[in-house]
Amino acid sequence: MSREPTKKEALKDFLKQYCELKPLTTGAAGTQDKCYVLQTKDCKLFMAEAHVQGMRNAIGQSEEVMADARRYNDFSRVIVVYNWSAPDPGMDQVQIPERLVEMLSNEQASVILRNLQGILKDVEEGRYRRNGIQTLFGDKAIVKTIFALDGERQFFITGKTSVSDRRRYIERYAEQVATNALFDLAKALNAQLKKLVPPQAKGKFFIEGRDTGAKKVRYGAEIQAELILTDEGALIYTELAKEPRIREAISELFHRAMLDPFGLSLKHYMGKHAVIKVGKGKEE
Repeated sequence: MSREPTKKEALKDFLKQYCELKPLTTGAAGTQDKCYVLQTKDCKLFMAEAHVQGMRNAIGQSEEVMADARRYNDFSRVIVVYNWSAPDPGMDQVQIPERLVEMLSNEQASVILRNLQGILKDVEEGRYRRNGIQTLFGDKAIVKTIFALDGERQFFITGKTSVSDRRRYIERYAEQVATNALFDLAKALNAQLKKLVPPQAKGKFFIEGRDTGAKKVRYGAEIQAELILTDEGALIYTELAKEPRIREAISELFHRAMLDPFGLSLKHYMGKHAVIKVGKGKEE
């Protein structure tokens, strides 16, 4: 009969399976240790921060302990979080020293394992949604995870210049600047998308626009459409995309928003009304 692994052994198995083992230089003498690094880029920030705090509480890691770690440059007994996009909110990875893992009791290991599993589950969910939205936009945009001020996960969508776009730079520049100044691209896109979403989602604007009113755009720099998609919106669209016909319709709208934001917005705001009248009884 096989023995059931202890919580400490289960934690070590988790760390080996889901984390990278990287060198960690500590102390004035530059002692070489190792640490486990868990990538957390697609998490929900407010949930990940709560899990990290739970782990720190389990090992008694207070502000004073962190201050000592910084003073002596010894991070071999503390859990450290990194955010490469600071000062913007975020969490890119959690670092857990190998030496600290060896010092844990089974009770402490159980708490840390439970919180790490919670972070990983949320990260995998976020990565699935980000990849799903990226598939819908294809090569017409770049989708990356960002965070709202409340720590909620969002997806920032930036258009890319298409190799098949035959417009000159001045045309692309003028159309995008005009779109930002005259229209609300997100509102125009949502007006089309709401025809595809289920009844319970109608009336909710899941696509949001960037505030470009005060943004100075230097002529000569590439200017692209920018949108923000909420986490709930990403869930809805990735689920809808499982049906081929709806996936094609959503993808077509997303592509158009990136490649022809001015045309999409103009159609929404002007509708069937004539923009320019040419001659008697003719419209254009």
